[in-house]
Amino acid sequence: MKKLLRSWLWHVPVDREVQEELAHHTELRARELAEQGMEPAAARAEAERRLGDRAALARRLQHLGEERDRARRRAQWLSDLRLDLGVAIRHARRNPGFTAGVVLTLALGLGATTSIFSVVHAVVLAPFPYAAPERVLSVYTTWKGSNGGTSAGNFDYLRQRVTTIAPLSAAAFSSFNLAGDDQPERILGLRATASWFDVFEIPPLIGRTFTATEDQPGREHVAVLSHGLWMRRFGGRADAIGATLRLNNEPYTVIGVMPPAFASITDEASVILPVAFTPERLAMYDEHYLEMYGRRRPDVSQAQVNDELARVAADLRRDHPEQNVDRSATSERLDEAIVGDFRLRLVVLLLAVSMVLVIACGNAAHLLLARLAARSRELSIRAALGAGRGRIVRQVLAESLVLALLGGIAGVIAAWWALPALIAAAPDGVPRLADASLNGRVLFVAVLLAIASAVIVGVLPSWSATNRNLRQDLGAGKGTVSGTLVPWLRQALIAAQAAIVVIVLAGAALLIRSAINLQEVPLGFDTTGVLRARVGLQGDRFRSSEAVKNAFASLEARLSAAPGVSVSALDSQAPLVGSNGSNGLIPEGRPIDMASIINSRSHFVTPGYFRLLRQPLRAGREFAAADLRSAPLVMIVNETLARQAFGTLDPIGRRISCCEGKPGEPSWKIVVGVVGDVRSRGPAQDPLPEFYLPLAQIPEVAWSWINNTLDVMVRSAEGDPIALAGTIRSAVAELDPTLPVYAIRTMDEGVRRSTAQARFNTVLMTLLALTGLILAALGIYSLIAWLVAQRTREIGVRMALGAAPSRVVRQVVAHGLRPFVVGLLTGVVAAMATGRLLQGQLFMVGPRDPATLMVVVALLLAVATLAALVPARRATRIDPAQALHDA
Repeated sequence: MKKLLRSWLWHVPVDREVQEELAHHTELRARELAEQGMEPAAARAEAERRLGDRAALARRLQHLGEERDRARRRAQWLSDLRLDLGVAIRHARRNPGFTAGVVLTLALGLGATTSIFSVVHAVVLAPFPYAAPERVLSVYTTWKGSNGGTSAGNFDYLRQRVTTIAPLSAAAFSSFNLAGDDQPERILGLRATASWFDVFEIPPLIGRTFTATEDQPGREHVAVLSHGLWMRRFGGRADAIGATLRLNNEPYTVIGVMPPAFASITDEASVILPVAFTPERLAMYDEHYLEMYGRRRPDVSQAQVNDELARVAADLRRDHPEQNVDRSATSERLDEAIVGDFRLRLVVLLLAVSMVLVIACGNAAHLLLARLAARSRELSIRAALGAGRGRIVRQVLAESLVLALLGGIAGVIAAWWALPALIAAAPDGVPRLADASLNGRVLFVAVLLAIASAVIVGVLPSWSATNRNLRQDLGAGKGTVSGTLVPWLRQALIAAQAAIVVIVLAGAALLIRSAINLQEVPLGFDTTGVLRARVGLQGDRFRSSEAVKNAFASLEARLSAAPGVSVSALDSQAPLVGSNGSNGLIPEGRPIDMASIINSRSHFVTPGYFRLLRQPLRAGREFAAADLRSAPLVMIVNETLARQAFGTLDPIGRRISCCEGKPGEPSWKIVVGVVGDVRSRGPAQDPLPEFYLPLAQIPEVAWSWINNTLDVMVRSAEGDPIALAGTIRSAVAELDPTLPVYAIRTMDEGVRRSTAQARFNTVLMTLLALTGLILAALGIYSLIAWLVAQRTREIGVRMALGAAPSRVVRQVVAHGLRPFVVGLLTGVVAAMATGRLLQGQLFMVGPRDPATLMVVVALLLAVATLAALVPARRATRIDPAQALHDA
């Protein structure tokens, strides 16, 4: 206030200064003219005339004066800032222990927040690499309300009638054997319509994309490479254009290379080929294997698109009712479809780590409050010498800014170290995770976080420092700590920390319980000792289904006779691998129409399959070598399918239609066995209806469904199953040395992969919760230590008067735990309110589980009590005489 008053007294307003200057200039010119012989009145009039437009000149001078004052204020502000920062840096250098404590505390919170934010930015916030992402859609056909793929016939029907999407395209992922100079390689590819590139409007890096003319049968042997395959196979050379790739032993000419950013759209597919629908395929309204993509016209809304899709789908049901009963169509933004539920998961994780940052800031504020308490006399002397409240606040904020910036630098270094480890530990399937980095946007956010942390850390101590009792601080004796630094602030910080730790720790505890529950869920089969690999038979030798069938039979025979192999089997897709193929089944006795279909997961297996997995047989028999195509067609069903198909009736000997035949002409298969349910998608997913067909009996068309590819499984007779990888490779090489063997892993690893997402979330949340717990414990410790220092004289007097040490300990601990308990109660209420954010990640435990909350509260109370006991017990060792002397 004094400084402001002095400014008002000594500073002349700009408008007054301008008027005085103009008047002075006019007076001087009038005098000069008068001395030259003019009358005084005429001289003044001439002086005014020569001055020109006085109002315009005054406005110009007003503007220049204001600019001058602003420049002075900026210079003064920068000068004061340099002075404050210099003082803050000197204080930091003189107190290395205090500085290290604050910097490390903030570095922990800022480093964790920066690394997690970099992941959130890459997966959720970073723009997708195509134009107008709000208009690029993922289009689905739905069946009984569930989104899914579409058939070629349905796609062609929609493409010809939908007007709100232009263009509409289709694509399907497929694996290919890529021939190489030394070792064959299995790669993921994408077969797409030519319009697929028009949807995204991303030009190729070099070359071109294929045209509608090339997207036709007989002309489709052209390929567009991903950036990764181009670098790996051609070293990034431009002469890749025109080169030949042999995919499935067929030649394809390379015509283009897509930019690196395109990988996030194609799910890391290495090559894009024309889908080249035949007329027969376009007339097929079954086999829903295609994914559709489109670009919404700019003059229509998303709602209008979905309304039109629903209308066209109704026409499709009317025109082709056999395969489209209960089928409709809808769409959503592609970027939202790609990110999916990872958006919520990562946002929850970011909120959790932000809470840890707040706890870290609270601890840093604790340390600054203690530091200011020790400097209370110094601050009072400054105030007595004329330093205003704003000056003291600026100084304290400057100190917090220096500490926060140092913590920010250390945090960025920590994030730079932790981010690669975070990416490596993340489960498969997180979209765009590989793009996470400490780029400019992430670093900008890190700087903002450091500045915000400085404000959070400094605002309470600076406010507290300006609310001191000047006379009491100046009159305090040596060794005292002023009680006027508002001790309730520290208690409020402790309560806030406790509440936040409860929220984070409760979330971590719920995830830990979910992980324990997942481990205890039986899968329905034995994974120990089983090795799985995938083999696809491609090329001229395997054109016919009979050749493929004989080759796989020969491969299994080699494996079953190999040393160290207890039993071997083949499956179209083994459990814990991914989404099995599915077929619609109709039990005998129900109408032969779409309404009777039971959608079930299919397995095409060899006779040793159930023995290998030790999957229990509940009724009937397993497959035998005699189950050939020439014999009666048979199937085995799981318990879930048996219940849905036949209820309480005995399914053995009953018939189910599936997998072949014409509309209205079912192909019946006899149920010869019922096996136990398995959780083929992992322990977190309930069993689905599943059926098994003998590999020797599957229809010829089924080999195209599975792309001539099977999972090869062997159970080790003894020892580590991974040792049998060489056995599988040797057996495949004997069959055909150009065939790659890929995706080799044990079944136990498959279990770990199926729970990787839950485990990753659990580990991260647990680390964050433990970090918050440690920080909260340190906060309690610092509060009690500060309390003991503040009450040194009082405790000395009590001890001198005969107070028992145990009573002193109880009083000190109770005083420190009181705000913590308030925070615990507040945190429990908040944890119950926020627990629903974890609902989708929990398994067999509710988001408000009372037992979990009770354990969390008990743990926090125990840790807080231990943290409080250490300085409290130290208080009982105070020498009363020394305490009174020092006070």
